[in-house]
Amino acid sequence: MAPMANTAPAVEKMEVDEPAKPAEEKEPPKDLNAIALENIKEHCTVLDKGDIHSVARVLQVLPKTRKQCNVEVLHRLITNQIPSPSLHKDALLAWIPCSVSVAMEVDTKLAPAPAPGSSAIKSPRPARKPAGASPESELYIHLLVLLYLLDQNRLDDAKKCAEMLISRADSIDKRSLDPLVAKGIFYLALIYERQHKLHELGCFLNSRLRTATLRRQRESQAVLIYTLLRCYLINKQFQSAAKLVSKVTFPEGANNNDLARFLYYQGRIKALQLDYIAAAGYFLQAMRKAPQEAAIGFKQNVQKWIIVIGLLQGEIAERSIFRQPIYRKCLHPYLELTQAVRLGDLAKFNAVVKHHAPEFENDETLTLIVRLRQNVIKTAVKQISLAYSRITIEDIAKKLGMNNESETEYLVAKAIADGAIDAVISCDSRDGKRFMRSSETVNVYSTTEPQTHFDSRIRYCLELHNQAVKALRYPPKNKCDVESIEAQREREQQTRTGQAHCAVTFAFRNWNSLKRWRTKTMRISKHAMLRMWQRVQHALDAAMGLGSRFPPIVPAVAMAGCEPSAKAPGSSYGIQELINDMRTLLGVPKHRTSKPRKVTRKFSFTRLLKPTTDLVTCPSCGSIHHSDTICGTCYEKIHQLTNEIKRKMMSYNPYKGERQDKQVFVKFANDNIDDGVLNGKRIIEMEKERPTWFKKLF
Repeated sequence: MAPMANTAPAVEKMEVDEPAKPAEEKEPPKDLNAIALENIKEHCTVLDKGDIHSVARVLQVLPKTRKQCNVEVLHRLITNQIPSPSLHKDALLAWIPCSVSVAMEVDTKLAPAPAPGSSAIKSPRPARKPAGASPESELYIHLLVLLYLLDQNRLDDAKKCAEMLISRADSIDKRSLDPLVAKGIFYLALIYERQHKLHELGCFLNSRLRTATLRRQRESQAVLIYTLLRCYLINKQFQSAAKLVSKVTFPEGANNNDLARFLYYQGRIKALQLDYIAAAGYFLQAMRKAPQEAAIGFKQNVQKWIIVIGLLQGEIAERSIFRQPIYRKCLHPYLELTQAVRLGDLAKFNAVVKHHAPEFENDETLTLIVRLRQNVIKTAVKQISLAYSRITIEDIAKKLGMNNESETEYLVAKAIADGAIDAVISCDSRDGKRFMRSSETVNVYSTTEPQTHFDSRIRYCLELHNQAVKALRYPPKNKCDVESIEAQREREQQTRTGQAHCAVTFAFRNWNSLKRWRTKTMRISKHAMLRMWQRVQHALDAAMGLGSRFPPIVPAVAMAGCEPSAKAPGSSYGIQELINDMRTLLGVPKHRTSKPRKVTRKFSFTRLLKPTTDLVTCPSCGSIHHSDTICGTCYEKIHQLTNEIKRKMMSYNPYKGERQDKQVFVKFANDNIDDGVLNGKRIIEMEKERPTWFKKLF
């Protein structure tokens, strides 16, 4: 009988059986003001140490703290951190509205106590007892108020706040306050600049610089130097700026941001003095000293000056610079300017300068861009001299778009005098027209120009190494973590003495065993010697308890002498008598080998010279060379001929390194080739016969 199917209905679970899923608890919103207040209080705790390095560490995160400051945070910070009976506190509270902050304090003070059954939420940080603020934390709060007023564009209140900050620091006269005073001077100059009154601050900055130099306040001295330079450059006092740079010495331990600003202003001064090489060096150093992620505006401004200085030096900036995201928009006018200078198109250059003149004037580079007109003309003349071996001045004027032939001849003569082109201006005897005749291009590697470039690069690398060494921070001299040479020698001497003492003690105690190993002929077998030294090694390990700290003892024992003589009755037998009878020497390998000894072993004249057997004779020139290399004399001939052919090929192109527009055929003096083969090809004629190794199918 087949089993019956189960027709009972399925039992459904009741709702009570399933546990109720708790609703997802949403995290309460974080109080950003409370977090910011706690962070600033932590900064004040660090500043209370009174260390100048602590002040520098707190100021490193000042841009992040500046974004977190608002009215509520500043009011509660001033109320809690600065003691009440203080005119300084009243002045700060006068600049910060207190309506919202007082309500917050009342809410916290009048909050009802939690019920006995409820759990009160405790603060994760322990409550601090109100105490008197240190001068560092007090001026730090003052600086935060100054930044808030500056962000709110309340320039008059910010000006009073900055002046009060500087006077307050002067009254305290503490060296650790120097970074805070430097920040106050920097923002005071910024406020005067926004009010277009920076020229009124020159006397104050000069007097402060004199005081900071005498007191050796590095932070204030650095800020005052580049602030004075900016004041002079904005007011067009270029002679005063150059004189200031020549008289002052920038502090070596200054911040990288301050050093980058100083190098930037130095580059601008050198550029206005027509010293383009020094200006380019200063701008590149300023770019390297600038922060990698931040200070985008500063890097954009420096990059504009680098491009213009490079054009004045005859260098074209790489296209990848203009394609970077942070430079793509701001450097678009300079890209068009670079293209005009590269092509030597005078009409396009004038159009670009006229169209982007307001932007160039705003960047303060218009003075240098106007000087580029001579470079554009030089570039055009250089291209003409490379394309034509002889061309009249009239044709040059037409190509440049100039109407005056006398001015054109003057520009060509100036280009020849400056060394931009290698040509001469002469007069045709038949029609009296003046023309320019180009000379053959000279290989630049045969001149001293590569040596000059290498010298400048090596000098830069050495200077960079010296700056890196000066930037190192060494540990204090009172800590001696490294063992001195005398202590190391004494420790090794004690180790050797202990080993010798243990070995001799073991030998004295086991004299009978050693005596039985000696034969009548004073010869000891090899196996017996090895077993003896193994026992000595185990005895040393057991006696000293050092395990494998010392290297194993090598069997280096020499025994000599006759049988011990009979001793007189009553005489003692000690260690000295044992050594005299056995003549035992224990040899232990050294821990290390000195470097001079290694060099002597490797390069000593006593080493045998290995003969060379893989030398062959070249069948072409008869020189001797290794079998796995080519002949050096033949390779030099090939190298010279290749360079000569390359030099002649490159003389046809306006730019070196471009591909040839025609197929090249090298023709020697003894070649007999049909004219049909040479049609449509560029012929490179050589004034010598074809070598035997130079194939015709080149």
